[in-house]
Amino acid sequence: MTNKIMWRGIGALLLMLLLLSSNVCAQTDTLLYPLKNVPLLSGNFGELRATHLHSGLDFKTGGREGLPVICVKDGVVARVKVSATGYGNALYLEHEGGITTVYGHLSRFVPRIAKVVRNIQYNKESFEVDENMSGYELRFRAGDTIAYSGNTGSSGGPHLHFEVRDTKSERALNPLRFLSVKDQTGPSVRGVYVYPISNEGVRNATRRVEVKNTGNRVFRGGKVGVPAGMVGIGIQSDDYMKDSWNKLGVYDLSVSANGQEVFKMTMNELSFDETFLVNELKDFHHYRENRLVYLTFGNYQEQLLSVRNQNGGFIPVEKDSVVDVTVDLSDINGNRSSIMFQLWGKSPSRELVLTDEEKLLMNHQNDSLKQGIYTLWLEADALSYPIVCKPEVSSRLRDSVETIEVFSTGKQIYPLMKNARLVVGGKFPEKSVICLLEKSNRFAALKTRWTKEGLEAFPRVLGEYTVRQDTIAPVVLYTGRAGQKIRFKMVDDLSGISSYRVEVNGKWCLFTYDAKNRLLEGNINEPVFVKGKNRLVLKVEDAVKNIATFETDIYKK
Repeated sequence: MTNKIMWRGIGALLLMLLLLSSNVCAQTDTLLYPLKNVPLLSGNFGELRATHLHSGLDFKTGGREGLPVICVKDGVVARVKVSATGYGNALYLEHEGGITTVYGHLSRFVPRIAKVVRNIQYNKESFEVDENMSGYELRFRAGDTIAYSGNTGSSGGPHLHFEVRDTKSERALNPLRFLSVKDQTGPSVRGVYVYPISNEGVRNATRRVEVKNTGNRVFRGGKVGVPAGMVGIGIQSDDYMKDSWNKLGVYDLSVSANGQEVFKMTMNELSFDETFLVNELKDFHHYRENRLVYLTFGNYQEQLLSVRNQNGGFIPVEKDSVVDVTVDLSDINGNRSSIMFQLWGKSPSRELVLTDEEKLLMNHQNDSLKQGIYTLWLEADALSYPIVCKPEVSSRLRDSVETIEVFSTGKQIYPLMKNARLVVGGKFPEKSVICLLEKSNRFAALKTRWTKEGLEAFPRVLGEYTVRQDTIAPVVLYTGRAGQKIRFKMVDDLSGISSYRVEVNGKWCLFTYDAKNRLLEGNINEPVFVKGKNRLVLKVEDAVKNIATFETDIYKK
């Protein structure tokens, strides 16, 4: 009898475990695809971008706009955001189970949502809105169409941006924990980089290690000589899925030294507070040259939810010793690649010697650079690691005619985890702005304000700066009518367009703005238009309050 009771208990326990496991599977497989077509990705979760870690999936739409976007699970519209940049037209839906889904770059909303948004825009007299929609009870069932795909905001081409977030924490979750895509290909391996680290923490000259595929996606790099001391590893890799040419990010990446794991990255969730840490995980300078190199070491990587490491991921290499390094990479479907090579310790690097003009900036302490009228302050932990800089002020021929004064922090641009404070002392003409000097001597105006000390801005990189005066108002080009559409182009050559307002017959009129294409567009069927002649007045203001006004008559039949 006792054995029967025991076996019944074991059977009940096994049944309960089976039910629990099936519930877990159901919880991770409860979402529909947000598009009806075969899911192909042009971007995946955790992918390294210029200024952030990608927080969702980018679904291809075949270069088309207007595809129906599907509610992936029963839910209610919690938020609507309309912007000329970022996600453009975006919807946020809350669902049972504690998740929120986000749909970005939409061309338009379904009428039930569009009517509410339009009323908000007219009440606030603003095209751009960011509205809590919890009071509107806009409920949708799984499979309902909620919007149509597009190319609004900062999108680089037609696609659908889709996210899954934890509603309570607002952390982004990897949507491929709730959806699946066909993928039989492991991450590619382009090469390995080694970063010898000086005693001061400065990264010395980086060396690229060629690797060879020896079969079954196992890559070998042989023995690599490095100065004895601490060494960091960078992996040049990306991922692909079947039938898509787009480079995707790696899901899982680990590094072991002599069998001990020193770095582990798994892209399951992200916090939007981590945005400033993206350059802890990628080589900033290689990225600017279109090479995607994952850094498996860093002084601040432990602040990333997706990463854990030992001693910052740095590998100690003693003189005349050999360290076996193994790197494992995989996508979320379990397709794997691996890299094997050795680090051989040679003589240590010579001590760091600075010239009179150079300065060592330490990452963990406050510091400043001063040259002439320029002073740049750095907070502690603004730098990822110590750097050697050489601040100077020089005159430079920008083109065949103009000479400009440039304040440079050194030969290379370095990203910052905290904004620096840059002050240019003295008196300047009205509407002067501090500019970052970019490639080909292009000016990128920084948000500038006047203080008792002079001009002040807060750059996010160490680079080259100059001061320009913006006295030219934005240029407004009326490109005419196309059917029911009325279109303008708005261009500003320096500080950038900060606001615009369209009035028809003295009343505010809704016009949509596409910042990337500089396109302002309205519809003659807006209620402020009447039959016959309509007086349209467009005012455009840039960041230093130069104003352009354009007036014309629009006739409606």
